[in-house]
Amino acid sequence: MHEKMILIFIIINLPVLAFYNNIVNKFAIFDIADGVRKIHKKKIPLFGGTLIIYNIFVLTLCKYFLNLNSEVLFLNTRELTSFFGGIILFYFVGIYDDKFNLSAIKKLSLNFFIIIFLILLDDNLVIKELSFSFFENKIQLKNVSYFFTILCILLLINALNMFDGINLQAASYCLLIFLIFIFKDMYHFHSLNLVMILILFLFFNYNNKIFLGDSGTQILAFLISYILIKSYNLDGKIMPEEIFVILSFPGIDMFRLFLSRILVNKNPFKADRNHLHHLIELKYNQTLAFLIIFFVICINILFFYFFSNKLYSILTIFLSYFTLFLIFKNNGKVKKI
Repeated sequence: MHEKMILIFIIINLPVLAFYNNIVNKFAIFDIADGVRKIHKKKIPLFGGTLIIYNIFVLTLCKYFLNLNSEVLFLNTRELTSFFGGIILFYFVGIYDDKFNLSAIKKLSLNFFIIIFLILLDDNLVIKELSFSFFENKIQLKNVSYFFTILCILLLINALNMFDGINLQAASYCLLIFLIFIFKDMYHFHSLNLVMILILFLFFNYNNKIFLGDSGTQILAFLISYILIKSYNLDGKIMPEEIFVILSFPGIDMFRLFLSRILVNKNPFKADRNHLHHLIELKYNQTLAFLIIFFVICINILFFYFFSNKLYSILTIFLSYFTLFLIFKNNGKVKKI
């Protein structure tokens, strides 16, 4: 069955491979270098989100018409609507931002209302309780469940967007997450599709021919949120501490950046080059920065799965992050925007 999916994936992407330059030039949304925060030498197509949404829709249609596998993707119409509605809405917010550079507040507000719409449409997207393996009692969220759910999804969207600062990093990180989903049999069809899509994206990204853009990070953050929340609520295939470990590294970097910006009276959403990957890049280069961070993320996740004490595994993540930060924070003068 996997062979059929891979074959169909290759067939539907042959036109993309053959006519890529023509397609992205018609698409005409590029990331232009400014020599300060964006230091790539040429304009790069912000085509990642479009590549993802194209493949998701075509592969899902092929699944239904060609009976690719027996997995039931959606339990009802509301669930189907929330899934594809979320992808479409987050894509269009992202693509508009890629084209016209939305302010952080406007984008945050739009994402906020999209999430409200989706969780009102599908109650199974609401996180109502937290059940940690190292606590006997469940934490009932009750009246704050909607607020907590919205906050979690917004934080992931923002963290992943900020993590997408150098080639390969955000896409490889998402690829790792979807591989974990496949291993745990969480939304297997969608996860396998996204693994294939991200491998194709990484091929172009490695050759500096494509960026995810906000449209790409928005879709990926939504899909990761969707699968995690659904799998936790409906199947119990993943636990809150496991979710924290998988998502924590970009989140810690985001919170450090927010705090450091606020302490100097700077807008916490104002972009700069003080991300961990930029600090490492100052000493080495983009590729080594990506490899160092990706290696540490993989080690942290392996620690969690292979060591019985989950609290120690969580502490290890903070220790590894701040060790890297302290090592590289004084490599040189970071450019200020």
